[in-house]
Amino acid sequence: MSKLKKAMYLLVGLIAFVLGFIGIFLPLLPTTPLFLLTSFCLLKSSEKLNEKFMQTKMYEKYVKSFVEKGGMTLKAKLCLTVPVSLLLLFMFLTIENTMMRMIIIIMWLAKVIVFTRMKTIKVETNREAYDGQ
Repeated sequence: MSKLKKAMYLLVGLIAFVLGFIGIFLPLLPTTPLFLLTSFCLLKSSEKLNEKFMQTKMYEKYVKSFVEKGGMTLKAKLCLTVPVSLLLLFMFLTIENTMMRMIIIIMWLAKVIVFTRMKTIKVETNREAYDGQ
């Protein structure tokens, strides 16, 4: 792969990382998809940077289960959907512009559709801990 292509992947990966990090605190930005994009771009540009990213707590919390199991736990889905839904509801109630209200509804529906279609994985329990072994 050319150096220019690697540099472009790196740039997109870093932008996705920054936006994903902001998304941790600002519920309107989709953290998990942005971190998935970060991982993809870093893998294409620099395996070393991707390995470092995969060792972060952000990767562990937002991406690992999705990559390994192809889905999210119900708790994770709710933790991502409920705050955004409340924020969008607040915006819907405070904005009087009809076009903006329609955009808010479309954003909310898109989020709900994505999370309902996404595979829900079960939380693994450690049976040995329950058996006292």
